[in-house]
Amino acid sequence: MANPLYGSNKFDVELNSAKYIRHKMAYLSGQYQDLELTAAADTTDAKTDTGFTLKDGHICESLWDGDGAAASMVLPAATVGVLTVFRFVAQADGAASITFTTGSGDYYEAGTICPAIDNLGVGLQVADTAYLQRWTQSVATKGGAIVTVAKTHNTLIIAATASNNQTYIGAELAWFCDVKGFYKLSFKGSELGSGAINATFATSAV
Repeated sequence: MANPLYGSNKFDVELNSAKYIRHKMAYLSGQYQDLELTAAADTTDAKTDTGFTLKDGHICESLWDGDGAAASMVLPAATVGVLTVFRFVAQADGAASITFTTGSGDYYEAGTICPAIDNLGVGLQVADTAYLQRWTQSVATKGGAIVTVAKTHNTLIIAATASNNQTYIGAELAWFCDVKGFYKLSFKGSELGSGAINATFATSAV
């Protein structure tokens, strides 16, 4: 006889997974002290220009400045509990674009994300982290712009806009998998100039 509690038991395993809980708390709080740091030799501007796959449980501090080739990054497989973080540690304002594509068969969760604008000075992280919400936000808040994400979208593209952007030193992107095959997304901008959101900050199906 099949176990009548099979589905419940599977859910209990996920909730009681130390990795799942640790990574979800880090994703929601923006506290990444328990992650591993990807080796600096693997996160140079040149390495990012050619693109590489981000790692589960790692924070990648990339020296990408947007001055060279368009960068194409790949996310790790979206299995429940996976968390990966990308941090800009150079002034990314060279006009090139950087894309973050899910692995084969994985997607972004459907919903909206609305990066906020503080315009308080160069190099300051915005106060609020923007999170991809499953519900559809109808009014932009804190001077931001609503970005709509469909469940068929597998790519995030950000242009390293010159002069005014949110990809200054310290900007952070994080991806967390709550449901197998789908990624949640958060973005904490670091402002250059007026701190306007980059000319391109959008997801799409590729």
